[in-house]
Amino acid sequence: MTRRDVVLLILLGAAWGAAYPLTAVVLRELSAPAVVVARTALSAIVLFPLAAHRGTLGAIRARPAGVLVAALLQVTIPLVLFTIGQRYISAGLAGILMATQPVWAAIMTAIVDRTFPPRQFAGVLTGLCGVALLFLSDVHIGGTSGLAGALLLAGAASFAAGAIWTERVIPEVPPLATATAAMTISAIALTPFAVMTTWHTPHLSTVVWLVILGVAATGGGLVLFYALVRRIGAVRANLAAYLAPGFAVAYGAVFLAERVSLKALAGLALILAGSYISVRR
Repeated sequence: MTRRDVVLLILLGAAWGAAYPLTAVVLRELSAPAVVVARTALSAIVLFPLAAHRGTLGAIRARPAGVLVAALLQVTIPLVLFTIGQRYISAGLAGILMATQPVWAAIMTAIVDRTFPPRQFAGVLTGLCGVALLFLSDVHIGGTSGLAGALLLAGAASFAAGAIWTERVIPEVPPLATATAAMTISAIALTPFAVMTTWHTPHLSTVVWLVILGVAATGGGLVLFYALVRRIGAVRANLAAYLAPGFAVAYGAVFLAERVSLKALAGLALILAGSYISVRR
């Protein structure tokens, strides 16, 4: 990788990590469905011209059902669970819990393939130890934060299931086309719920943060991700996912005055180590 690639990778991790504190801010005024609709619609506006320019949208017509399932698993369901969960949990902790996606992907792959190599088993065990540490320290199992944490873990598992589905069922559909369709489908599907739960006009500052969340952190982040895939390959581009939780914790501490415990940082380290071990070839 060149120095420019490293800078772009760090910028991508910073953009993805910013989604957590931005979501926490806009949720102060808006309902979860409204936030998800605005985020996905704005992201689709960013992605659609790029996908159309590259001529990737035609592949969707050949596998509409497969793309629909991918959209529900990888965008609609996770974003709804993640946004609801973030009402009751800090941005930094949300970023840490969502970082368990590779661990769930390893578990599901092992179930589908009916094989669990020792390396994957060690990675999964390490990651789950990190989750257990978080639930024993920063998340109260019997309280609201415990339910929120469970929703975030379910969202991470759904995202992982969507990734496996996309890889195995619709590999011929370009990822950019799938992402564009997923954002569009999610926005359309959740619009009625957003209308029913939002009855007031938010303050201008909330609208600004919402635009930044949808355009920069979500849509712009995906554009940057696909640019990095073309430059350095998918495996290296995905390293940004390991940087995002750290940025989420830092943003939460600096801008939202969230307290970060040593146990939370230890849990993050275990989850990232487990994720790396699970997916390392």
